[in-house]
Amino acid sequence: MSALPEQKVRRPALRGCDRRTAVAGMAALLASAWPAERAAATTIPVRIGEATVETASDGTLTSSLAFMLPDTPRAEVEAAFRAEGQPAEARPIPTNASLLRVGGEIILIDAGSGGSFQPTAGRLAETLAGLNVAPEAITQVVFTHAHPDHLWGAVDDFDDSERFPNARYVVPAAEWDFWTRDDVETVVPDWLKGFAVGSRRILRRLEAKMERRKPGEAIAPGLTYVATPGHTPGHASVLVAAGREQVLIGGDALSHALVSFRRPAWAFGSDLDRDLAARTRLALLDRLANDRITLVGFHLPEPGIGRVERAGEAYRFVPA
Repeated sequence: MSALPEQKVRRPALRGCDRRTAVAGMAALLASAWPAERAAATTIPVRIGEATVETASDGTLTSSLAFMLPDTPRAEVEAAFRAEGQPAEARPIPTNASLLRVGGEIILIDAGSGGSFQPTAGRLAETLAGLNVAPEAITQVVFTHAHPDHLWGAVDDFDDSERFPNARYVVPAAEWDFWTRDDVETVVPDWLKGFAVGSRRILRRLEAKMERRKPGEAIAPGLTYVATPGHTPGHASVLVAAGREQVLIGGDALSHALVSFRRPAWAFGSDLDRDLAARTRLALLDRLANDRITLVGFHLPEPGIGRVERAGEAYRFVPA
């Protein structure tokens, strides 16, 4: 993918907020709630060369359509969902971390949210146990971006210890630069201020073992970052390639199974730069469809693995 323009972030007024206050604040923003669900330990491994890619659930999250689609009139939202035979209502949002096994390495892509983000999430340890993967067996943790549901699970909520003690870590360089800045809470929207403080703390906690990579640079043999900015400034997907075989672990670049594909130009409330994120979606969808690349989506229907197909003037996600 060609480089996309730098994002611009509005500078709201500073308001101090710690990690626990942020969690409480988000709970107020999330208008709908669902009963807790056990994280499933089922997955569909995808073989690519000598490697396998599978997903491991961290549970589910809750949100509301009003927060997810803040700029779209309700009538348009209802019409889009109705056209696909779906009710226009929020549903539990899957969280699919990815597990890459190659040689003697076990690489985790995104670490989930830990136990203090939402009560229905933080189930990754349970799922990994169901896959017979001990935390000590993880050799590398690769982050697509530094939002709580992808980063916070790397550190224990209570004693601040590493959940994956034998792993080294990799983060997109632009993500590190943004979220570790001393004034990060002054350059994000109000709903994100406390989360930004928490993510800065965790990144700095892992700094001694953290490697930073730019798009196009190797993360591990066969793995490279692909620039997919907009959701966050340095958001990057992970491309797994073996010859002509390719799997793209897309993080939150495509985060809703209907809207991201059927209405990719619509603004998402959780995108820091909504215009840039929309351009990223359109470019990424075109590439995935043209090159028939397998997609793994962190928030797509569990297990989050499938392909992108053209559908009229838009696209659709076809689960594997």
